[in-house]
Amino acid sequence: MSATGIVLSVIAPCLNEEPNVPTLVERMVAVFDRMPVACELVLVDDGSSDGTWTAIETAMARAPGRVRGVRHERNRGIVGGWKSGLDAATGELVCLIDSDLQNRPEDIERLYDALEHERADVAQGVRNPTGSRRRVLFSRVLNHMLNLAFGMNLRDNKSGFVLCRREVLLDALGDADGYRYFQSFLGVALAARGYRFAEVDTRFEPRVAGESFLSAFPVVVSLKICGELLRYRLERLRASTK
Repeated sequence: MSATGIVLSVIAPCLNEEPNVPTLVERMVAVFDRMPVACELVLVDDGSSDGTWTAIETAMARAPGRVRGVRHERNRGIVGGWKSGLDAATGELVCLIDSDLQNRPEDIERLYDALEHERADVAQGVRNPTGSRRRVLFSRVLNHMLNLAFGMNLRDNKSGFVLCRREVLLDALGDADGYRYFQSFLGVALAARGYRFAEVDTRFEPRVAGESFLSAFPVVVSLKICGELLRYRLERLRASTK
């Protein structure tokens, strides 16, 4: 346990998520009240151009000790948000969650239980999308590609909704430099290091407010992700032969 008594830190990068922050905090605090360990929420404003930081400051004032805020003056991407969140987090366990409420805060309880009871290194939320068919198809195709390329059998290996020990996450993020879309390879990086997974079925909700980075240029982003996937695979192959 950390000096603050916090066991679990939930890290949520935020980019122009002003309308979602209050609901996220409200639901997260309700989850914390039910958890068997002390928890905190670390909100990282990743260079937002709206009122996200003001919403985070309000949340910190309303839930002191349970909500922490980190502010980036410029956008650093999701992985940059994770790293800043880890720097600010005090828990020995960490959970990554999207701030857009597509991952349900209530499912954190189930991830924690799976990590504890299945003696896993990583509890990963398996997303069951309720949104567009195009998004579902893209996710399934990429998941299949990742399984084939890296010899894995995870049901949703590109899910970034994970809960693990902080040192496990730091280990995987050691591969992140130079990749814009490393969040799509997080499961791969963890599996490549031999960490054991507990897969937990979760509901993936449609976004209510704001806009996903994928929705504006889905084809372009998809091609970039595939290109980075190929480069990461080649780098892993080279590393394994040394």
